[in-house]
Amino acid sequence: MKPPFTLSRVDPTIASSYGERGATGGPRAACTPLYKLGMGVLVDGARQSLSNLAGLVASEGGDFRVTSAHRDVNEQSALRARYDAWVAAGKPARGSASFDPARMKAAFVAVPGRSNHNGGRAIDVDLASLRFPNVAPDQQLDTFWRLARLAGWEPIIAHPDERATEAWHFDWWGDLAGVRSRLGYEQAAWCGALLVGHGGSGTSFATVTQALLQRAGHDIGKIDGALGPRSRAALGTALGMTPATVDGAINGQDASIWRALALLRGA
Repeated sequence: MKPPFTLSRVDPTIASSYGERGATGGPRAACTPLYKLGMGVLVDGARQSLSNLAGLVASEGGDFRVTSAHRDVNEQSALRARYDAWVAAGKPARGSASFDPARMKAAFVAVPGRSNHNGGRAIDVDLASLRFPNVAPDQQLDTFWRLARLAGWEPIIAHPDERATEAWHFDWWGDLAGVRSRLGYEQAAWCGALLVGHGGSGTSFATVTQALLQRAGHDIGKIDGALGPRSRAALGTALGMTPATVDGAINGQDASIWRALALLRGA
């Protein structure tokens, strides 16, 4: 079935951090525009917020480059396998004899479908390239945090520290802010991934329906693929359906209810 929402290419003026042959750190003019890369797609709200963020960074003289945006499930699976290999090896330090950079990734990677990257709602930023003028090196990330939050992007770490793992990662919650508040990060990220067809294991008519109900503000408990009494009651309330009509839609896996639910947005 076609997912309820699609991913669209980002503003063509936004740069990736990659130049020719994937090199990073070169002159901005040599950077590949993000939209030309497969990862250069986001959900609409995040796409607009990314444009706003790029404009804010430019207004303060910074150089905004994106290292990662959308990831499909296959890419997420490959990255997770490298993270798992690192954990299995005892988390050896980068540069040590035990660390194999071709096989390991020394940073956390969510399971496929449970990352905001899969839902087109996260970016990784090239922090080294920001270089805000007249801003001390240890205040560069602080400056970026301020601008990111103005544009609707939230850091994943608690305090601005360039040395911290995932200091580069920012999420756009937008219409899923209420889901995150009720259910936490992983469920909200899975909700977003399900809505664009990148939910990975566990994706079904039931889980997508539950994700849409969550997005519409219905407190039905966790997304678990079981359209029980709470989910059925919420569906009836959301769309003005009788219990019999709800049962018919669920039993027939009627995707037209997705289109109707996608028009709703709750807290």
